[in-house]
Amino acid sequence: MEGFLVLADSGNTEQATGKIHLLGAGWSLTGPAVPSSAVAGFLRVPWDDVKDDLTFHLRLVDADRNPVEVPLIDGKTRMVGFQGQLGIGDDRPKEGVERQVPMNLSFALSIPPLPLTPDGVYEWILDVGDVEVASVRFGVRPGDADD
Repeated sequence: MEGFLVLADSGNTEQATGKIHLLGAGWSLTGPAVPSSAVAGFLRVPWDDVKDDLTFHLRLVDADRNPVEVPLIDGKTRMVGFQGQLGIGDDRPKEGVERQVPMNLSFALSIPPLPLTPDGVYEWILDVGDVEVASVRFGVRPGDADD
């Protein structure tokens, strides 16, 4: 299984085709005030490895790979992450050209503005099942000296 992640200003998934539409894709620096954004994930899975729907977890970690937590209204904190399933479906090709090309699965998740520390490095990590298959690092620019 191959996977990769792309950071973008915004993105959405076309449900009928699985295509991802991105605006402002491919950045690696943001901030110092972190705006809303999107993370797009792409997986290529050989048909012989396809058994059931795939469970995924997208998590945000800091430069030391510690989970990033954000404050909640009630004073508690919550780790930043998303989880879900990527549906395989029952229309799996048995032979022919479709079977010779890996199955492509994709998703785009909208991320609200996050209170991340200026001058910090972060990483989105995509796990499928218990296996890390992709990650993408980004930095938050330092704030002004007058802040």
